[in-house]
Amino acid sequence: MGKLTQGATLFDGTGNSISNSVIILQDGKISAVGGSEVEIPENANLIDVSGKFITPGLVDAHVHFSQTGFFDGRPDALDLRDTLRFDSLQARLKRNPYPYLESYLRSGVTAVYDVGGYEWTIDLATSAEADLNAPHVAAAGPLLTPFDQERLDIFNVPPARQMLALTSPEFGREYVQKSTDSGSTGIKIWSLNLKDSIFLQSLRAVAEEVNTQGNQLIVHATNLDEAKEAIRLGAKVLVHSVDDQVLDEEFIQMVKESGVIVCPTLVVISGYGVAFRSLQGTFPMNDPNQVVDPYTKALLNSSQSFFKFYPDPKNYQKNLLSVEKTDRKISDMMLTNLKILYDSGITIALSTDAGNPGTLHGLSIYDELEAMQKAGISANDLIPMATQNGAKAMRRSDDFGTLEVGKMADLIILEKDPSLDASNFRSITHVMRGGLLRPVNVPFEK
Repeated sequence: MGKLTQGATLFDGTGNSISNSVIILQDGKISAVGGSEVEIPENANLIDVSGKFITPGLVDAHVHFSQTGFFDGRPDALDLRDTLRFDSLQARLKRNPYPYLESYLRSGVTAVYDVGGYEWTIDLATSAEADLNAPHVAAAGPLLTPFDQERLDIFNVPPARQMLALTSPEFGREYVQKSTDSGSTGIKIWSLNLKDSIFLQSLRAVAEEVNTQGNQLIVHATNLDEAKEAIRLGAKVLVHSVDDQVLDEEFIQMVKESGVIVCPTLVVISGYGVAFRSLQGTFPMNDPNQVVDPYTKALLNSSQSFFKFYPDPKNYQKNLLSVEKTDRKISDMMLTNLKILYDSGITIALSTDAGNPGTLHGLSIYDELEAMQKAGISANDLIPMATQNGAKAMRRSDDFGTLEVGKMADLIILEKDPSLDASNFRSITHVMRGGLLRPVNVPFEK
């Protein structure tokens, strides 16, 4: 049995805080939590955290284990397959995803939601659950899209596929049944085509079958019309932000009535710019605890060697400036819309889209938190978004996401107060998963 006490300020993930908190742990779960009124068992093992700050473990509600944080995992952005084979990469990630799992846990992320990838990511949810060297994992598995299969196969390693063209109601229903039976937590739709009648008919069949199977619909929608249609179809999670126009009152009312959870993923767009800039510079990594795995670090440190694959080298700088100008405009709209959602009391979950070029597994969580604060969300209100709401998106809120009696002992210890500034999450010193407390600056023993 263990006890955390003597001066720590605890934020429980619901919006409440406790000064001089006490947490009593037993068998990897919380058996008591509170202040001086908590009775301390005689045999309790004291962990002194005087002057520290405690929150639930962070939850990243949007990641992709089939991507690396660089272009080798996203050949549609920059095709490196002539030198870094995509099939070999996917075989390696399937065989050994644990470097990313450790990066998450040592960044304070005790649960992640993979909302699109190969079927093996669904199996990862089971293996990670029993492994205290890994965060909890939920996974949606392959994505359904309106695009032609031939166009999608750049992401696939046949016969395995992570991107599937939704071509008929029959295919859609069959896929939902199969995916649900395999253990998926969500059926992900990657983009909508509101002008394709066959796709929309198929999508309605998918939505009906998702409801029948007791699964949940996750939709990638970045314009307002698509986001509204996703809610009409019964989406429970909207990933990414509406970035084509300011949100209107109709949308806000739809979100409130449906209870949909919004995952804004603010930093992923600028991450592409970071990755492209690194082709003639360096890839910036603010990694004081050295949580990025050696393979990824070596790859990013050699980013300049991949400039030869850039398709338009003469116009590299011009292209970058143009793209970054567009990205800033999109990002401004995303920040505006996030503030509207926040002011309207919508459920928002911290989410990074990690794995995309420039958005690293684990570390990107801090950038996302700081971007959300920049949108106008108070640091204190970010804490439930970073913990409780992600657990809700994963459909695991009965197990973790808040520090309450009966829930799993998943938490982080910080040197600085996260309710004052989101950047204070970078002051993490320890992470606890299932009652096992470890410093984040030391690699895990295998």
